[in-house]
Amino acid sequence: MASRKNRSGKANRRSPKPPPTARERLRARFRSAAAWVDGHRWHSIVAGSLLLFFGSLIGGYWVAEWFDSFDRDRLARETIEEMKRGASTGPEPKYARIEDIPGLPKYTEVEPGKPRPTLEEKPRPAAKSTQMAAAAASSDQAWRRNAVPFRDLKSKPLVAIVIDDVGLDRPRSKRAWELPGPLTISFLPYAKDLRDQARAARGRGHELMLHLPMEPTGRNDPGPGALLVSMSDAEIRQRTAAALDSFEGFAGVNNHMGSRFTSFRPGMETVLRQLKPRGLMFLDSRTTKESVGDQTAHELGVPGIVRHVFLDDDESVEAVRRKLAEAEAVARRQGFVVAIGHPHEATLQALSEWLPTVQGKGLALAPATAVLRKRNGWD
Repeated sequence: MASRKNRSGKANRRSPKPPPTARERLRARFRSAAAWVDGHRWHSIVAGSLLLFFGSLIGGYWVAEWFDSFDRDRLARETIEEMKRGASTGPEPKYARIEDIPGLPKYTEVEPGKPRPTLEEKPRPAAKSTQMAAAAASSDQAWRRNAVPFRDLKSKPLVAIVIDDVGLDRPRSKRAWELPGPLTISFLPYAKDLRDQARAARGRGHELMLHLPMEPTGRNDPGPGALLVSMSDAEIRQRTAAALDSFEGFAGVNNHMGSRFTSFRPGMETVLRQLKPRGLMFLDSRTTKESVGDQTAHELGVPGIVRHVFLDDDESVEAVRRKLAEAEAVARRQGFVVAIGHPHEATLQALSEWLPTVQGKGLALAPATAVLRKRNGWD
């Protein structure tokens, strides 16, 4: 059929249909989906059931994780607030020290009936000169930077008293750092309010050390985060780094327990290789005669000293007094001595009596870093 012409003589054409709107497109798709579902009814029922099943699994897991994380955050906040309040705002503690609490492990380094003998220095092979010279000369070394100043290394024999296991038994730890010094106070890395306690001890003029938990040969518990011979190299590095970051201002590290771990050379090498770049010294507590700690430190160029006397394997005042007399004798024979004790009642009492007499006996009370310098001939 011929198209009509308008006044201009041009043929009229039908206007094109406008494009469908979004709503119309949505309706068309819905009608198409409905037609498919109607034609595939059983398939649709199975697909819908599976979709609901897996959706409920994923959604339920997400909701459970959200509630669980909420509970963890709330518990962490409550714990932090409780730690901030501190013991001073609460009731008086029922137990004076951690060893008195029923059911907890006894944090002691000696096995029952096996006190450690007094040990004296033996000649060591020559150090790697470049490594030890760098450790001695650099003022950037943490053991020098965090050392308690001590000038006179030569006029008198030096006595370094190291108090281990500090930080857990709060009342007796405080009594330990209130003793006249300089003493060397070695803190366990898992003690509560560790940074505050360390600052208080340093404020009393004492030198600080980190008391690193290591695996013993017996059944004693070294506490959380201890280094074990069964661990991989990566696990040992991780736990050591966590302990080294637990507080600041310490000059070095000594082992807590560790009669098994310190005789395990690969593990000790891993530990000491982390101390070296931080410029820390190592005190081998020598909880076993099989320890390779001091020798390995020497070979790797890590500044080190060793323990000579344990003061309180026998926790009686008279026994501690006898060990202090042994420490005096060792100091006179070799020019210095390192004696390790703990914040036990007998030890604190014996030290409170003995410390004021040191100078009158022709001895000098010194921090551990002073013994390190004298042992190696460093000014």
